[in-house]
Amino acid sequence: MKNKSMRRKIENGDAIDVGGFPTYGGAFVLPVFVDDIDYCDAKRERWIWSIGRRKSDGVILASCTDEFYQNAEFECLWLR
Repeated sequence: MKNKSMRRKIENGDAIDVGGFPTYGGAFVLPVFVDDIDYCDAKRERWIWSIGRRKSDGVILASCTDEFYQNAEFECLWLR
């Protein structure tokens, strides 16, 4: 991994690697949301920029874009 900051955060428990979670529409499906922690896709060395809970069914999705910020269909839980 080239991103040493990301590797260090994962190793210290300060970041969660979502790369192993299933995907839906290009976003990662999270089983739970943990506040006050960073999220990343370590395989692609990309940070997660927004996490939202879909209002229609409560599914939590994490994206490498800000797509869940100010999105009427989602409650934005986290924004980088």
